[in-house]
Amino acid sequence: MIDSQLIVWKKNFPDCEAAIRYGGSILYRLGYVKDTYTDSVLAREKLFPTGLPTQPVPIAIPHTGSEHVNKSMFCMIVFDQPVMFRQMGSEEERIPAEIMMLLAIDGSERHLEFLSDILGIFSDGSVLTRIRTAGSAEEICSILGEFEQLQFD
Repeated sequence: MIDSQLIVWKKNFPDCEAAIRYGGSILYRLGYVKDTYTDSVLAREKLFPTGLPTQPVPIAIPHTGSEHVNKSMFCMIVFDQPVMFRQMGSEEERIPAEIMMLLAIDGSERHLEFLSDILGIFSDGSVLTRIRTAGSAEEICSILGEFEQLQFD
C-alpha cells in the first residue's frame, strides 16, 4: 500500500512551481530524493513541460533524471483548484491540471517503463475521476493500490 504521506489531497497552489516544490519537499523529507531533485525537476519542466490534456481530468507528471533519486517513489497532489502547467510538446498551450504525479525513478531504463505504465493507467478516465472525487488521501492510496505497476519495494 502507498504511504498516505505521499498523497496530498485538496490543496491549493498559486502555480506549478509551488506545487512541485511542495511535492519535492515531501519526497526529500522521506528520503526518496536528493537535495538536487526539486531544482532539477523545475529546470526540466521549463524545457520539457509535462501537462497532459487527459480526459476528463487533466494531469501533470513532472520528473527528472535518476541521478537525483535515492529510491523510486512518487508524490501525488490532487489540487483543490486546477494549477496551470505547460502542455507536453507545446511552447504555448497550458493545461489546468487537477492532479500532479511527481515522479522519482531510480534508473533510466525503469524511468521510461514507469512513465508508460502511468500513461496506460491514466488513459482510463474513470481512474482519474475516482482519484479526483476521492474523499481522502487514504481513499486515493486504496485506488492507487489496485495497480501493481505503482508498487515499489
